[in-house]
Amino acid sequence: MAKEQKSPRAKKVKRVPAGRVRTKRASGAGRPKLSVATPDTEVRIRQAALELFSSRGFSSVTTKDIADATGFNPALIYYYFGSKEELFRRAVTLAVERAFEQFRISRQGHEQPREILYGWLDTHILQFDTISKLIMISMDYAKTAKRKSRLDEAIHQFYDEEREVLRQALSAGIARGEFRRVDVAETATFISTYLDGVCVRAIILKKFDPIPAIKQLRSFLDTYLVIAEPESERI
Repeated sequence: MAKEQKSPRAKKVKRVPAGRVRTKRASGAGRPKLSVATPDTEVRIRQAALELFSSRGFSSVTTKDIADATGFNPALIYYYFGSKEELFRRAVTLAVERAFEQFRISRQGHEQPREILYGWLDTHILQFDTISKLIMISMDYAKTAKRKSRLDEAIHQFYDEEREVLRQALSAGIARGEFRRVDVAETATFISTYLDGVCVRAIILKKFDPIPAIKQLRSFLDTYLVIAEPESERI
């Protein structure tokens, strides 16, 4: 009598609740999709870093904080910048770039030393928020125990370029007989220090309006630096 053959056991199928679809997890899930990064991704990260570093300080801000502020994966930030220190440096250079871009716009069509000099003062009005953030970052970073030369250089870049703008304008004004013969280096330092002081005072005293103070510097320079034209030469 032939033995009955046992039918193979059917595999149990795990039921999926209605309305739910099972999907296979893609390889590398969770990694940043670098191909979908927009052209302004890097600038957005630098801008967010500038805001956070200026308001909370370098040591208090983490890469995750910046990722949360931008909505980007932290790995994407490391992809662009490599470290928090490099991102800090690039945030500083963003502020410097914006200030001098505004200055270049302000001086377009102006060749007179006086106009160039006052164009730099106007830049501090038009880019006051950005320059104030740069100063706040610099003040906070100055307290850091372990300073790095690349970060110091990024901060010094602003003052180096500012000094050159002021020195060129002052020297040209003296050579053309439009400015009194002042010590160029000392006068450039005075103007730079005054502008810094206005920014710091506005940071400390929230009700202080920096714009009139910057305009008063212009009036001071009109009185003590600029040589008035003789009435016979005025048109």
